[in-house]
Amino acid sequence: MARLFLSLAAIILTLPTFAAEPPPRIVCFGDSITKAGYPKLLAEILKVEVINAGVGGNTTTAGLKRMQKDVIAAKPTIVVLFFGTNDSRLAEPEVAVPVAQYEKNLITMIDACEKAGAKVVICTMPPINAEAYFKRHKKPPFDAAGGFETVCDQYRAASRKVAEAKKTPLVDLATLLSKTPEWLAPDGVHPTAEGTKLIAQHVAGAVTPLLTKAK
Repeated sequence: MARLFLSLAAIILTLPTFAAEPPPRIVCFGDSITKAGYPKLLAEILKVEVINAGVGGNTTTAGLKRMQKDVIAAKPTIVVLFFGTNDSRLAEPEVAVPVAQYEKNLITMIDACEKAGAKVVICTMPPINAEAYFKRHKKPPFDAAGGFETVCDQYRAASRKVAEAKKTPLVDLATLLSKTPEWLAPDGVHPTAEGTKLIAQHVAGAVTPLLTKAK
């Protein structure tokens, strides 16, 4: 009997061990629209941990400087990239990121996330109310670049181009939110409470298939 127990113990010791997979974790990486709170609602919808890594005023260039600390170090399963509204601020050259650099920055972010083992979702820049926007920003720089909507559409097109090239799911908020104007606050840029809820729902739709694969 002792020999039997020893033999069983030897067999058990030689069996492979499997570490438990960590639970999914999502990092929402962006600017003040992210900071406004959709990650909290996203967590409630998906029933997983969601980290809000939104910082007001951030461009993709500013985001890259904090990406290691705020995104990669969190060891996310999925990262939602949501930039563009500040990158396109042509009236403030010290803030604005040229559209070609914006595109490169998104690619750099995706590559860093994928290298860390995370999947990525990209959001396009949402609609902006130009009348409200130009109460705070100068209009001539946009006129010189072909007009406000032309400029905004260039950044949205860059997001779509990167998503297609990198085979990354896209949440086309420019199109989706244009159907629900109540999403937008009086300042013409930020979401209302309803808008925050809508963004969370749209993002959840893109994230869910990735989350299912990750579990």
